[in-house]
Amino acid sequence: MSTQSSSAGRPFHHRHLPEFSTLLSGHTPSNEVGFQSEQLQIWYNYTDTSWVGSGELPHMHTQSDECFIVLSGTLVVEVNAQRFTVGPREFCCFPRGMYHAVLEVFPPAETLMIRAPSVNDKIYKQLDES
Repeated sequence: MSTQSSSAGRPFHHRHLPEFSTLLSGHTPSNEVGFQSEQLQIWYNYTDTSWVGSGELPHMHTQSDECFIVLSGTLVVEVNAQRFTVGPREFCCFPRGMYHAVLEVFPPAETLMIRAPSVNDKIYKQLDES
């Protein structure tokens, strides 16, 4: 892989997608695959097992928009108490302020989650909220 610096002194970042799930871009990448960014978060999922277990709790982001891109496999998401199936070569977007959750993952799955700006703005819905 080649490296070149931008006018801001940060290097151009080019890697092969790994055969495991990892943060490709965000505040604190966990390995050399990831690119450190304060503005953009990209999570890459490559898995033979579901990452949600019994489903995640509905949550929203107060400042960022989020998008899931399904390359292979299937996700079941919930938005406003409605379930939607997102299959291969489909995507879904959750604007800031919209409660949503990934309820099921049908692997093998390869997905991208993109969120911007990359800020800590997740708020979980309380069970008694409608």
